[in-house]
Amino acid sequence: MTSDVAGSGADQGQSGNDNDVVKAPGHSAPSTQDAQNTPAQVPGPPHSPESAGPEAAAGPEAAAGPESAAGPQPGEGGAQPHVRVDARLLEAALLNLRKRIAAVPLVFEISGAAAVKTERTKLLSQIDDYLLPRVRRSAAPVLVALVGSTGAGKSTLVNSIVGANVSATGVRRPTTNSPVLACHPDEIDWFAENNFLPTLPRVRQEGLARPGRDGLLVLAASEGMPRGIALLDTPDIDSVVRAHHEFAYQFLDASDLWLFMTSASRYADGPVWEVLQHARDRKASLGVVMSRVPQQYRTELVKHFTAMLDANGIDAADRFVIPEVPLLDGMLPPDAYQPIRDWLADTAVRADRRVAVLTQTMSGVLDTFKSRVPAIAAHVEAQVVLRAELRRVAETAYQDTFAEAGVGLRDGTLLRGEVIARWEDGLAGGDLRPRRGVKARGGNKKGKRARRGPSRTAALDSSLRSALESLIVSLADRAAEHVHDTWRADPAGAVLLAAAAAERARDVRAKQVFDSVFGPGGQTGHTDQAAADLAAADAITAADAAQIAVFSRSSPDLAPRAARAVGAWQDHLTRLVEAGDLGPVTKRFSFDPDALGLVVLLAMLGEDAPDAAASASIYTEPRQILTPVFGAAKLTEILAKARADLLDRVRLLLDEELVRFVEVIDAAGPCDDVAAIRLYQAEFSLEAVR
Repeated sequence: MTSDVAGSGADQGQSGNDNDVVKAPGHSAPSTQDAQNTPAQVPGPPHSPESAGPEAAAGPEAAAGPESAAGPQPGEGGAQPHVRVDARLLEAALLNLRKRIAAVPLVFEISGAAAVKTERTKLLSQIDDYLLPRVRRSAAPVLVALVGSTGAGKSTLVNSIVGANVSATGVRRPTTNSPVLACHPDEIDWFAENNFLPTLPRVRQEGLARPGRDGLLVLAASEGMPRGIALLDTPDIDSVVRAHHEFAYQFLDASDLWLFMTSASRYADGPVWEVLQHARDRKASLGVVMSRVPQQYRTELVKHFTAMLDANGIDAADRFVIPEVPLLDGMLPPDAYQPIRDWLADTAVRADRRVAVLTQTMSGVLDTFKSRVPAIAAHVEAQVVLRAELRRVAETAYQDTFAEAGVGLRDGTLLRGEVIARWEDGLAGGDLRPRRGVKARGGNKKGKRARRGPSRTAALDSSLRSALESLIVSLADRAAEHVHDTWRADPAGAVLLAAAAAERARDVRAKQVFDSVFGPGGQTGHTDQAAADLAAADAITAADAAQIAVFSRSSPDLAPRAARAVGAWQDHLTRLVEAGDLGPVTKRFSFDPDALGLVVLLAMLGEDAPDAAASASIYTEPRQILTPVFGAAKLTEILAKARADLLDRVRLLLDEELVRFVEVIDAAGPCDDVAAIRLYQAEFSLEAVR
């Protein structure tokens, strides 16, 4: 490790014409160490018309300053031919990519969702906080982030370089809870105008340095800072406060040059190497400082630290050592910090050094996009696939249930138990047979039978209604259970169900509170009795309220809805039978209207009964009774129309049940099927303009 860096070179200047960016083939910049030893094409920072430096008109040759008398400088490279890139195209590509990343729909908690959300936030932050500001103003001061471990002496180094107490120091750890940015007074407006980290609140420092509040950037202007560079004292990377740790990384991602600082007692700590490896992966321009090094152990410590850097592939050509020395008025003696200050000043004034630093860091960030953006796009594709799969499971379950309902309404399944008993009772009493030449009996006849209670026909009607309603509810329960169990087997589906159940439970509780205060539906006065009865039939009972959030069975109100649907269908069946009772054959018979409809229903439900079951009278006699009344062809037509109408009503009920699960999916948020394609295209466009 070196302890000094030779003096300054050429005056500060920028290369490139308006809207041009210097670019090297392959989109990657060499490290400062490579630039010192081998000639290379170095891509320069982007330039916009208002930010081109004083040497902009000099052409490509202005990118490399003259070599000083002291010989090659650390991080210096030879002047090479350059390729120009339009900064406006690069800015447009970044804005398009930002738009696509921000619009990414991450609605399902699939594997890796939390990491992808974090990565999306980081990408947006890097675009907003670093890339766009640097593309728009390439001549802005180079931002150096001073980052390091607790007790490394970062604030002391900043104060020493600036020559004033701009960053608070102390024994309390962590000390820097509000980072301090030191720059020359002529350049403070760039950082005060929210160009850098635009969403971060900031305040200009007045008077003595003192810690601010968390999340606040303190701007300190000092004549002691070299022009063209700003030094940022960041929170400790190993702070026990998690927010400080995240804050430090946010500043690193928005900086042009990293100056990593650790002490002789902390250089082997885990957080130190996490940051250094992050710098390596980012390919960021990096300088390394080891501070508080005892003189008697300097050789061994520096050798060991250097070996660790090399073993971990940390490409930091600029390495410094600050010995353990007493402070003078809270600051380091000049010979301890001067090499670092000279290195910073050299970065600010040498055009080639500045170009190499900005290019390496920007290219390093953009290079990571080539893998990070497609990873997010792949996750978006997985979200789309999951959404489609969840919906397919639900739709398939209810489609299969509807098919089962179609079979159950014709294979005689419902003609069992109480239905058979009521049929035989009505058949024996003659209530279910037509009469020749006798006027149809009305339903209001008074006499001994009426006084005894409900007729045999009414009893059969009740049992058939109950059988139909039970079939619909049981099939819907089975479909709901299948969807619920399948979804719960997937972590994302389990999260959706839990969130939907909690939301429904909250809605029910809110409705109960509202009704307890204002009455059902907010009606506190008298209402029509018929309307009140209907509301009571539709009202959710306390028991149902406890079940409404449960998706493993059908809706609590499905049974009354099924009852209304069956009743409406029977009314339609009566009209259908009456419309069919027009032929000459039917005029020779008279039938009780209610009984005729029931016999037609029995014939329909047992139309495809198995041979073994068909031997029973309930499967064969209804058709035998109806054939003389309507004729075989007309009867077949009536049964087909009746079944089609009933199936339509059953389908509607099942579709309403399916909507519950569709709403759960939709409540998670929109899922754009082409969002991933747009991400791939945006990343491709960015690479094309680089």
